[in-house]
Amino acid sequence: MSDAFIREVDEDLRQKQLTELWNKYGKLVIGIAIGIVIIVAGRGIYNYVVEGKYNEQADAYAQALLEDGADATSALDQIIASDVDGYEILATFRKAELALAAEDKLGAVKILDEFIATATVPTLYKDIANVQAAILEVDSASVDEVRGRLSLILNGETTFKYIAAEIVALAELKAGDTDAAKARLEELLLGEEVPGSIKNRAEQYLSVIDE
Repeated sequence: MSDAFIREVDEDLRQKQLTELWNKYGKLVIGIAIGIVIIVAGRGIYNYVVEGKYNEQADAYAQALLEDGADATSALDQIIASDVDGYEILATFRKAELALAAEDKLGAVKILDEFIATATVPTLYKDIANVQAAILEVDSASVDEVRGRLSLILNGETTFKYIAAEIVALAELKAGDTDAAKARLEELLLGEEVPGSIKNRAEQYLSVIDE
């Protein structure tokens, strides 16, 4: 049995393990992104409701959550078109979540990209949308496309840069750029401000690479 064949089998096993890890943790990261939107946007919405504003959109959003399929999408579209701060954000991410539940990744990414391009909201929410879209594209987009989408976040000062670095490392691994991915993951592992959950995942990815 040749050394080349053994290396090929080992590489296939590593890729399988990395894919299994990403399938396990990718859904968690998506959930975190959506959770942040709900918590942060929800606080702003609460303040407006207390002041007696946005009650109509509050009712419309509550009703949209009760709908299914095309009815839900239509209801959410109306909320997004209203351009009411907070509810526009929640409705967009809910619409993307519904597309993802229907196994329409491309549709979910399109929804998020339209939000990024047109919404007049704080950068925080566009960063979350870019992170979410990158997660959905990591299996299909090129590593350069993933890096390009996340470049501003990677070079920024928000905590999203750590999730962005993890996603780029996964894209690099899938592209066969193991050295770049390993360096990025080691940086995450050693970073003092990197959240513990991301450090744990980086350590698991590295353990697979180093086998």
